[in-house]
Amino acid sequence: MASEQRAAGIIGTIVAAVALASIPLSFTGPEALRLAVIGPFLLAGPGTALILLLKPARLRKGTGFEVTPLAVAIAVSFSLASAILLSTAMLYSGFWHPSVAVSLLAVLTLGLLAAVDRRSRRREPAP
Repeated sequence: MASEQRAAGIIGTIVAAVALASIPLSFTGPEALRLAVIGPFLLAGPGTALILLLKPARLRKGTGFEVTPLAVAIAVSFSLASAILLSTAMLYSGFWHPSVAVSLLAVLTLGLLAAVDRRSRRREPAP
């Protein structure tokens, strides 16, 4: 149980670092670096934060199978769907700024990760 929480913490830290790095890179920076950071973030960042919030370890109880492939599929699907919905809303509103879209998705991701952190701190026993 503790190793699962530690792994979730490491994954959350990596996703938060990539989300924070994608905000300034969405506005400026070398194209290769922007592609290397923002591409994977848009592919899996918001969805991974959602999966951490859903706690796949809790979903694993009573299912009898490994949920990692399902968690990866949900993470990628949610990330792509949120990016598509946001870009569609921007197109219809006439406010087409991809840099702002990446920043909004990063803020969404950081908000989900903050909810995960707050929930884990609330459930930890007092020393």
